[in-house]
Amino acid sequence: MSKLKCLPSLRCWMLAAGFLATLSGCGGGTSGPNLEMIPVTGRVVMDGQPLAGATVMFNPTGETKGNGGFGLTDAEGKFTITDYQQNPGCPPGDYGVTFSKITQPDGSPIPPGAQRGEVGMVEQIPPVYAQFKPHAIIQGATVKPLESTFEFRLESKFKPPHNFFQ
Repeated sequence: MSKLKCLPSLRCWMLAAGFLATLSGCGGGTSGPNLEMIPVTGRVVMDGQPLAGATVMFNPTGETKGNGGFGLTDAEGKFTITDYQQNPGCPPGDYGVTFSKITQPDGSPIPPGAQRGEVGMVEQIPPVYAQFKPHAIIQGATVKPLESTFEFRLESKFKPPHNFFQ
């Protein structure tokens, strides 16, 4: 009887492992010590003002190796990118860059440990900047050897190209 109970659980674990293995292939491969990592820093402004508390995500495109990286903007809108294993920087190459800033409906920060239904979380960045679409990149970046610094200027009223939501 215990074998029958264990079998579905084993099957679920195998499916989960297969799914994770598939995901690890997205975006061009491995990251960290096996790849050249370039320090990446920058600044984000929206409507001319520093954008504080936003997540900046570098999504690899084309032949770019690695899985990209992310950073969080400070009060001046400045960020530093790390990969998903907390290694500083990301590999050289081309990236589609997306942005996200989740707050409570009044714009105040989300309390630590709060669930979406408890506080009504809202995305403060227009969808055109928050969604990664390889066929319609709105903000891009080319990371080059030695060091790369970027400034991203977002507009709250920006209208995406017609093919963006396809």
